[in-house]
Amino acid sequence: MPVLKGLTLDIQPGERTVILGANGTGKSTLLAMLDGLVFPQSGAIRAFGKILSENALEDRAFSMDFRKRVAFVFQNADVQLFSSTVWDEVAFGPLQLGFSRGRIEEIVEGQLESLRIQDIRDRAPHTLSDGQKKKVAIASSLAIDPEVLLLDEPTNGLDPRTQVWLIELLNELHHKGKTIISATHDLSIAGDIAERAIVLS
Repeated sequence: MPVLKGLTLDIQPGERTVILGANGTGKSTLLAMLDGLVFPQSGAIRAFGKILSENALEDRAFSMDFRKRVAFVFQNADVQLFSSTVWDEVAFGPLQLGFSRGRIEEIVEGQLESLRIQDIRDRAPHTLSDGQKKKVAIASSLAIDPEVLLLDEPTNGLDPRTQVWLIELLNELHHKGKTIISATHDLSIAGDIAERAIVLS
C-alpha cells in the first residue's frame, strides 16, 4: 500500500513549511525522500534543478553539492550521533566536505558556542540527555551551513524550556534565509515554526 500518493509539492527557497499528520501518514518518509535517503516508486523529486535519484547521487559532484546544501535532523537523535565526542560529531560534516583543519575548528567552536553546548564538547553523545542530543544533532547539521534544513518531529522528547529555545532558533535561521521543512504531529507548534502547512492523511 503506498505511503504517499497523489502528492504534488513545491517549496521555494527561504520558506518555512510544516508537514502535519498523524503517525503513519508518511511525514518521515517524505522528509527522507527530500534528503535523498529513499526514492519514490513513481513520480519524481526535483532539487536544485535536477531530478533527485539514486543515479544522480552516484555522481560525486552532484552528491557533494546536495549533501552540502541539505541537512536532516532525525526524530531520534541517537540514529545520527555516532562519534566518540560531541566535538567530533559536529566536525564530521565539514570533515567529509574536505574543509581545512583550521576551518573545521572555527566552524565547530562557533556551533558549540551558538548552541551553548561548549560544556559538553568532550562528552560521548550517548551519555547526554535528550535535549542535549537534539542540540548536538542540530549543531552537526548546521556545521555544513546548509541552505535547507529538514527536521523530523523537532520538539519530540524535549522539555518546555528546550522547546522554546528550539522554536527561537528555527525563527533565527529563517531570518537568515534558510529553507526549513519540519514534520510534526503537534498542532500546537505548527504556527510557531512555519507560515505554510501541508497536511498528510
